[in-house]
Amino acid sequence: MLDKSKLKKLLKLVFQIAIAAVAIYFVLGKIDVNEYKSRLFGIDILWLLLAIIAFNASKILSAFRLNIFFTALGLKLQNHFNLKLYYVGMLYNQVFPGGIGGDGYKVYLLNKQFKTPLKGLISATLLDRISGVVALGFLAFILALIGGESYQLLGAYGIVLWICLLMAYPAYYILVHLFFPTFKKVNHITNLQALGVQSLQVLCAFFMLKSFGISEGYLNYFTLFLVSSVAAALPISLPGGIGVREGVMVTGASLFLLNENAAAAFASLFFLITLVSSLFGLVFLNSIKSKTNI
Repeated sequence: MLDKSKLKKLLKLVFQIAIAAVAIYFVLGKIDVNEYKSRLFGIDILWLLLAIIAFNASKILSAFRLNIFFTALGLKLQNHFNLKLYYVGMLYNQVFPGGIGGDGYKVYLLNKQFKTPLKGLISATLLDRISGVVALGFLAFILALIGGESYQLLGAYGIVLWICLLMAYPAYYILVHLFFPTFKKVNHITNLQALGVQSLQVLCAFFMLKSFGISEGYLNYFTLFLVSSVAAALPISLPGGIGVREGVMVTGASLFLLNENAAAAFASLFFLITLVSSLFGLVFLNSIKSKTNI
């Protein structure tokens, strides 16, 4: 008989799998599978390598940002240890969906090894996620306004983009002030780093588009990529956003008059880059366990 905690995790996993399955079914009904496969297997390797480098650069900067949140708690981790731990967390997120998860693993390990209070560690990892989503949304609003198509599609409601853009960071700062006061002193630097992380992700997206031979519609692809990343970060999605990311990209492509097959292939390639990059965590897993005796 499963206890309530395990049952809750199991139900969440089943729900996420169902969402992914419905999204994939929807995507398959919208694309030409042969063209999708042709695009995915016909990529330029050099541009792909640059995309992988840009993606991992974003993850390295993200690891440094998380370490600043930990520093605000008085937890001083060496950068190389923190980076290894970050990649191990990525591995847990990708390979063990529905399990402890990358954030849960880091919180557990740091609490056990350094006796840092759980409440602070959970707050740090949660705020790290929130700041990343705020940066994603902020850049998405900017690109949507610059690209023009999103603004036109909204018509009279286009003002919503401006309101969201102007309110994103004031709302975030209020949130931190009210609920996460411990981290007020690191707000500015972590927000700048979050924007840097997402900018590197956009650079990764640019290299991915080049690897497919796409030479136009960049701003629209970037906007969809950022919006799909926000959707993939929601708890309804499996780690990596598989299915959900493709669904958002294909739906947006039809609105922006982009190639739906290319959009689906783009989303799948990003998932594969994330998965392959997370496997670096295998290299560091034993090192982390031996250093922490866990």
